[in-house]
Amino acid sequence: MQKLGETARGLGERAKDLGGKAKDVTKRSGELLEVARLKFDLNKLEKEMDNNLQALGELVFRRDKGEEDLDGEIDRLLQGTRKLDGEVKSLNEQIKKLQPKPLVCPQCKLELPAGGRFCSYCGKLVTEEKEEHNA
Repeated sequence: MQKLGETARGLGERAKDLGGKAKDVTKRSGELLEVARLKFDLNKLEKEMDNNLQALGELVFRRDKGEEDLDGEIDRLLQGTRKLDGEVKSLNEQIKKLQPKPLVCPQCKLELPAGGRFCSYCGKLVTEEKEEHNA
């Protein structure tokens, strides 16, 4: 009976561990989905910004050739482009916060390639727990 109780407790502990890991996986997949959405939004903003910059260049060139009454349109495009630039920077910061930080060898301080567990320079085993502790 005692052995059966110990086995049940052991299974209970493993189930708790798996439950915690499942929550981590769910959280991580949500973060990856959010990063994908943010990158999609970023791509749209960057295309819009490229269009604004191209239009600005054309307007400045036309003004240089002597065409008048373009200053208002140039100012409008400049303001819109500044706003887009701020939104692009904000999205880049959000993406940076959500993306995982690469593991760094605590001994050499070299960054490991994605998925790496051993330092390619000194061979030391690097784990996420150690990296989080050293961060």
